[in-house]
Amino acid sequence: MNRWQAIAWVALLAAVLGIAELLERTRFPAPQMIVAIVVGAGLALCGRLPAPMPREVNTGVQAMLGVLMGSYLQIELLSSIGWDLVPVLAITAATVVVSIAIAVVFARLAKVEMPTATLGLLAGGSAAVVAVADELDADPRRVAFMQYLRVAMVALTAPALAALLDDGDRAGFGTATLGGGVTNPDLPHWMIVGRGDQVAGLSIAIMLCLIGIRVGRYLRLPNAALIGPMILTAILTAVGVSHGYAPTNLFKELLFVLIGFEVGTRFTRTVVREMARMIPGMTAAIVALSVLVGGLAFGLAYLVDLELSDLYLATTPGGINAVLAAAENMEANMPLITSVQSVRLLLMVLLLPLVMRGLRRFTPATPLPSPSPEPEPEPESAAPVAARAA
Repeated sequence: MNRWQAIAWVALLAAVLGIAELLERTRFPAPQMIVAIVVGAGLALCGRLPAPMPREVNTGVQAMLGVLMGSYLQIELLSSIGWDLVPVLAITAATVVVSIAIAVVFARLAKVEMPTATLGLLAGGSAAVVAVADELDADPRRVAFMQYLRVAMVALTAPALAALLDDGDRAGFGTATLGGGVTNPDLPHWMIVGRGDQVAGLSIAIMLCLIGIRVGRYLRLPNAALIGPMILTAILTAVGVSHGYAPTNLFKELLFVLIGFEVGTRFTRTVVREMARMIPGMTAAIVALSVLVGGLAFGLAYLVDLELSDLYLATTPGGINAVLAAAENMEANMPLITSVQSVRLLLMVLLLPLVMRGLRRFTPATPLPSPSPEPEPEPESAAPVAARAA
């Protein structure tokens, strides 16, 4: 990548961040990732990309994403829920099973590769799932399309359904945000990590990335660039030794944009046409997933003394940002919702390699579809030309 190509990438990233910021104010779901995928795909299809993104950038983005997710584990919030946490976490584990079961059915009916269907329908951790799709033998383009179709549907329906289930009789709950244990929510938007001393916070984040990748590779963890820093950060967050190292605000948004471009720039016309044909089947699978997860929340309401609307928001299959916005407007049980959503996020990412390894034992390996070249018009034969000339 030469200097002008680097400048073009910087301008492109800044433009996408600006557009995503405007969309975020309208509560558009996952705007950074979705806008980057759309813009990247458009440029790739038109042949206007400045240059391929260096592989080292993708490794660094995955590592920082691992630090971000590891910061979500807040022990004090989990302990505040009490024994009600046990059945809630059981429902969280059941959500993983439901996601896999629907993915198996969808893969057979829609004739989609099992890794792609499974990653595309896992409920939660969309950014992490898309980031590691390559390493798990899945097609990141189709995975991203399915994941963000799910996020959009949940984001559009969760606030209305939660309001419908809310009986209005609730006690006051403390505030809580994802990553709140290591991030100061009152920081200015231009700051990139969750503490006032940006140099110290960023230095800790970089060290967590480097050590986490090294440890992950030494232990031969699958997806070491993501899971190694995530586990290391989760331990550090739970122990409470330090704080303020989680990517936040502009830095976090940039990570999502870079992941979006990594996926979007791989689109071809063939893939776009195929995904357009798959939309009805994908929509049906996502609706089935949402209905079954909602049924789990209804069943859980008979076991614990918690509001049905809070349980629904805590167990929705993704759409974390929309869920938290709806919960804040309703003055819902934020510690419960934040804890369960963050635990499921970590659980999904940790189980990804094990789930994929188990599925490979029961399904034959299927190579990823390679983009086929667009058909070229065949040259006109000499006979018809001569006949017309005569």
